Amino acid sequence: MSPAPLITPAANPAPRAGGPSRLPQAESTAAFGLRVSRQFAQCRRESGQLGLLWIEADVPVPAGAEHSAAEHDALIQTISLRLRNRVRSTDEVVYMGGSAFAVLLLAAGAAEARLVEQRLTQALRGTYCVESRLIQLGVRVGTALFPQTGRNGGDLAEAARQNLGLQV
Repeated sequence: MSPAPLITPAANPAPRAGGPSRLPQAESTAAFGLRVSRQFAQCRRESGQLGLLWIEADVPVPAGAEHSAAEHDALIQTISLRLRNRVRSTDEVVYMGGSAFAVLLLAAGAAEARLVEQRLTQALRGTYCVESRLIQLGVRVGTALFPQTGRNGGDLAEAARQNLGLQV
């Protein structure tokens, strides 16, 4: 079975149920924890570190206007592409639903996580042309580290989500 195209033409929008991108999708932080449990087990065996970035795209909606489902899907697809193309192939990027993404950084401590956070924030913020409309995107990023902040993927994702916008 071949994967669905990452970006579909406007006349043939991506189905909403499966998510608008090829990124793996998790319905909750617990589901994310199950998805990345293998990486955590390996990290424990090797006494390594992991970093997790929780990314929320902030799309301000002008008064009296709404973004359509097609606009939302197209924006999520574009963000997904940018995220996947700006992290290492060994890192795990997961669409968490809505406008949220989790990025698991393998073999990354605090310095590496901060560097990736800065690069992704710079890459994602800005103006996007979606469905012939210009949309200004803001980004909030929360960071959490293993083993300092959480014992598993679910705990780490929840800690990173709690840290949204708390960076200096």
